[in-house]
This record gives sequence, C-alpha cells and structure tokens, in this order.
Amino acid sequence: MFAHILPANIGKVMNSWKQPFPPLIPHGPANAEYSGIRCGYVFLLSVLFAGVIAVAITATMLMLGWLAIANSQIMQQSSKALMLAQSCAEHALLQLYEDNTYAGLESITNFDGTCAILRVGGAGNENRTVCIEGTSGASTRRLEIVLQRLLPSVLVYSWQEVKMFTSCTYD
Repeated sequence: MFAHILPANIGKVMNSWKQPFPPLIPHGPANAEYSGIRCGYVFLLSVLFAGVIAVAITATMLMLGWLAIANSQIMQQSSKALMLAQSCAEHALLQLYEDNTYAGLESITNFDGTCAILRVGGAGNENRTVCIEGTSGASTRRLEIVLQRLLPSVLVYSWQEVKMFTSCTYD
C-alpha cells in the first residue's frame, strides 16, 4: 500500500517533484500568433489604464481651476461689500454730525451693489449706534458703529464688522 514511499522509490518521487510545471501558454512556432495576441491585450489594457489615469488627473485639474475662479469671485464680491459698507458708514456719520436727528433708514445703490443704513440708535449728542449693511452679489458685510459723542467732533467708541447686529434692529 505504501510501497511508493519506501526508501527504494524515494529517489523517483523526489525527482518527480523537481519537474517544472508546464507553461500556461506553450511557446513555439505553433503558438506564435496566440502569444502576439496576448501581448496586444496587455498593451491595450496598459493604454486604457494610463488613459483613465490621465482623464482623472485632467478632470481634477479642471475642477480645481473652476473652484479657484469661483473663490476669487466670492472674495471680490466680499471686498466690494465691505467697501460699500464703509462708504455708507462715512455717509451716515457725516449726516449725524450735520444733523443729530438723522434717523438712518437709507439705502444707497451704485454699480458695485447696495448698502443700507439701518435705524440709528440713541438720541442727542452722545451714545449713538449706527449699523450698516453692504451687499455685493451674494456677499453681505455688516458694520456696527458705537459713537461716544457727535460734537464738537465725532468720537467713535467702537467700529467693528459683525455677523449679526446686536445693537441695532432691522426695520
């Protein structure tokens, strides 16, 4: 039963293990055209793989370029909105300096956008609040200005950009 494992046959068994495995695709003149087709498939798959990578890189670069352009437009609109808010703030302060009963509630439009002066808080010469909204495109910037006094010269207690107004109301 175990005669093939006996020491007399051990050399034959060991030599049979040393035999190389037959090639999956036999080479030679009879299989020359099959070998060329296989190389063609490898080349075709390599070209397709390289093409997919090139398309992915190109699409990524186009997307990044488009996002950079969109981001720069948003930044331009935001800076224009701040410029509008600051110019309206100067206008409101000048109006308050000339007439301390100035109520605000004014909207100024130019080619870059609009700015709105909300209702001026407080009364008289001291402790006044001015809130301004500048809008350009989709960007809105808000300034909240607290004045300590108007006369003899305007004394600003705070001038800050805010996300939401805390000292003013929307009317």
